[in-house]
Amino acid sequence: MTAHAEDRVPGAACASCGVSRRTFLSAATLAAVAAVLDGCSQLTGPSGFGAGGGTITVKLSSYPVLANVGGVARVDGGNGSPTALVRTSSSTFTALSMICTHQGFTIDIAGSGFICPNHGAQYSKTGAWIGGQPASQLQGFAATYDATAGTVVIARPS
Repeated sequence: MTAHAEDRVPGAACASCGVSRRTFLSAATLAAVAAVLDGCSQLTGPSGFGAGGGTITVKLSSYPVLANVGGVARVDGGNGSPTALVRTSSSTFTALSMICTHQGFTIDIAGSGFICPNHGAQYSKTGAWIGGQPASQLQGFAATYDATAGTVVIARPS
């Protein structure tokens, strides 16, 4: 019994398709590396508002919980950057990034502060780390209250 060339050489039947083994493996490797890097982009850490700069104007009437001292609300300003606004007195507010400083996951408002659902880092309403997975303080942003307009303007870093 004699074997034909196409029976002995893997892929010989595909010689007419014009794709060499080297080209195929290079493309497959590049695609795999791109997929891994895309998955890692979620773990790059906190980014706050990003490089855009600017401001977010929060209309307090849209967030009834902020009528009371100690009230906390998530106010993203339509830009998707998770941001919390905390009423610290009748005339002052604190704005905080809601990005966990441990691995960059979005944190949740929980009771007397914030908690990271991923590793359990806990933060006070001032943004200070108070327990769970060790992390640093949440990034804060300047918040200016205008009582006449009923707004708080949060300054984004540039």
